[in-house]
Amino acid sequence: MAKETLFICQPYITGKRGGLKAQPPIACKTEPQATQRAQRMMDGGSVAGVDVVRQTADPELGDYDEPVYLLRLGSVPANEG
Repeated sequence: MAKETLFICQPYITGKRGGLKAQPPIACKTEPQATQRAQRMMDGGSVAGVDVVRQTADPELGDYDEPVYLLRLGSVPANEG
């Protein structure tokens, strides 16, 4: 199978001890869809922060390239890249 481009909306909430806790990632079909979803989650106040990333992958082989951060809203973990 050929590589495909994934757009992921990764929300975070504040944990019991004040640290950020990742919630289940949300796959989106397009970059605008992922960006809009992230903005709606931030506007709704249900999350502390959201990352929107683009990643090229071949899921059948389990081959995933490094994510490219497209948008970071609110409180998100430091990017170690």
